[in-house]
Amino acid sequence: MAAGRVRYAKLRQMRRSFLACLVTAVLAFPGHAAAQSTETLGTRAQGMGGAFVGMADDASAVYWNPGGLAGGAYFSLVVDGATAEAAPEGRLAAGNRNAWLLALSMPALGLSYYRLQSTTVRPTDTGARSRIQSLTTQHLGATFVHTIFGGIAAGTTLKLVRGVAAAAEVDRGTPEDLLDHADLIGHGSNQFDLDIGVMARGAAGAVGVVIRNVTEPGFRTADDTQLRLDMQARLGGSVLLLEKWKLAADIDLMTNRGVFADVRELAIGSEGQVTRQLTARGGVRFNTIGDAASPALSVGASYAVFGSVLVDAQITGGSDNAFRGWGLAGRFVF
Repeated sequence: MAAGRVRYAKLRQMRRSFLACLVTAVLAFPGHAAAQSTETLGTRAQGMGGAFVGMADDASAVYWNPGGLAGGAYFSLVVDGATAEAAPEGRLAAGNRNAWLLALSMPALGLSYYRLQSTTVRPTDTGARSRIQSLTTQHLGATFVHTIFGGIAAGTTLKLVRGVAAAAEVDRGTPEDLLDHADLIGHGSNQFDLDIGVMARGAAGAVGVVIRNVTEPGFRTADDTQLRLDMQARLGGSVLLLEKWKLAADIDLMTNRGVFADVRELAIGSEGQVTRQLTARGGVRFNTIGDAASPALSVGASYAVFGSVLVDAQITGGSDNAFRGWGLAGRFVF
């Protein structure tokens, strides 16, 4: 008995040391990055304001946190689409983003295809014209998950990325019109990339960390401008408040370049089962650096149509500088 208690104590100490080293390593990454936003994809995640790194347990975990698959459903299939735009009146800058995902997963394996598109309009240095940049990436991925010990699992999504990058300077117009009607000629190329995620689960909740775009693939436009998918790192956790209600929070560990200013977002969200068929969720996210918090508010819900078949929806609003949009998904989980 005494020997067993000693082994258990050592195992607990190993877990704590592993998590401490992991968080320290992530915090040591350089502090500036420019990339397609994490919140681009995932109707369920966006319905919680983007607080999902410590919650991911369905096939969308291949994107949000690959380590989450180990404690998720035995089988999950997700088809997901989302769109959002930030085009405040009186500003010379604007942006939009669109995404869709097809993913299936089991506890140790995931397969996915997703497409991300982001376009920005900004004034040139002289202010006389506008510069439009667009990056569309298609990711074909395979996710592999390994349980390290106890409730701690690590996952890696290996991806072949096809990127089409385009840029042009045009006569100044309304940014929203330029986003909708710009006709850009893109240049395509292929790159390899990977995401890494770790999830530690316990009876009261979970904590996770994800590092995306580890190789920072770059794609050049026809005028030789390079548009990159820069590295992103995010820490998240969730706690079980009631039997069927969870509270979650995420924080960016790196600074990302947004459409209007640098951003490092904090997201707080909640998800709970209201009835046997209905699950409700909501959340808020805002920028923790700079002068403008740019808060965005999200609400979402899932409805079980046929037992294991669920339909998800979300809508996001907020300040003029926030990305506002909607998402719709279908999930098969058992």
